[in-house]
Amino acid sequence: MLIKENLKELKTLSVSEQNVANNILSLGVEIKDMSIRELAKIAYSSTSAVTRLCNKLGFKGYKDFKEAFLDEEKYLKGYFSKVDANVPFNKDDNLARVCNSVVHLYEETSNDTLSLIDYQMLIHATTLLFKAKNIHVICIGVGLEFAKVFADRMMRIGKKVIISDNPNFQYYYAYHACKDDCFIIVSYTGTTQRTKLYFEKIVSSLASSILITSVGENSLSKRADVTLRMTTREKLYSNIGSFSSSVSIMLIFDLLYSAVFHKDYEQNFNLKKQISKDYEPYRVSSNEVMNEE
Repeated sequence: MLIKENLKELKTLSVSEQNVANNILSLGVEIKDMSIRELAKIAYSSTSAVTRLCNKLGFKGYKDFKEAFLDEEKYLKGYFSKVDANVPFNKDDNLARVCNSVVHLYEETSNDTLSLIDYQMLIHATTLLFKAKNIHVICIGVGLEFAKVFADRMMRIGKKVIISDNPNFQYYYAYHACKDDCFIIVSYTGTTQRTKLYFEKIVSSLASSILITSVGENSLSKRADVTLRMTTREKLYSNIGSFSSSVSIMLIFDLLYSAVFHKDYEQNFNLKKQISKDYEPYRVSSNEVMNEE
C-alpha cells in the first residue's frame, strides 16, 4: 500500500499522531527540508508523536519515513500526464478519442513500469530463474493469462514453468517448495489472504521468491528475495478495466523472459527456432514478410 494511503487509513493513531499524519498529507513534498521538530511544531504535536507515527508505518524513524515518502511523491507526479489510469476515457468521447486514450495509457504505463525497474533486482531475479529447476507462478485473476504466455516462452528455451489456476494446487506447490524451486508471486496489493498463506510456506522453505507487486511496502515485499514493482495508479474498484496494472504485469513478465533469454542468447535463440521447426515443420504463410528465408 502507498504511504499516502496508509496515512489516510491507519486506525490506531492517537490525536497527536493523527495531527501529524494530516499535516504530512497537506504539506506533501514541502516536508523535504523540514526537521522532525519543525514538523511537530506545525502539527501542534511532539517529536515523539512523529516518531511513533513513522514506526506504525513500518519505518525506523522520521528520516527513513521522509526519504520513502518523498520518493513516492516523486513517483506519483511522474508520467500519466496525458491520461487518467482509472478513467482513461469518458462517456462523451468519440470512438477515436477512446482508442487514442487507451494507446496513451499503454505508452505511459510502459514508461512508468520501466522507471520502477531496479536493475540489480532484475539481475538477481534472472539468476534465480536461470538456476531454478522448477519455476512456479502464484497469482490470481488476469495475471494468470500473462503468466501462461511467460511459461510458454520459457519452456521453449528449456525452462520448466508450473502454473495452476486451482487454489488447492497452488497451495500444494507452495507447501512442498524446495531449494530447486523459484516462485514468482504476483499480487497488486500484497494483502490477499490466500496469497499471504502461499507466501508464508514459500519463505519458510529453501525456495527462492520473486514478488511482483505495487509501489509501497506490504507484508510480502520486505521478505521476498527479489521485489519488482508494477505501475501503481489504479484504485481497487473505481477503474474502467484495470488496463494499467494488466499492461505492467505483462511487461514485467516480458522483461523477465527477455533477461533469461539474453543470459545465454545464442543457445536460446537456436533452441527456440529448432523447437518451433520440429513442432510445425510445414508451417508456411502467403505473406512474404512471415516466411523464412
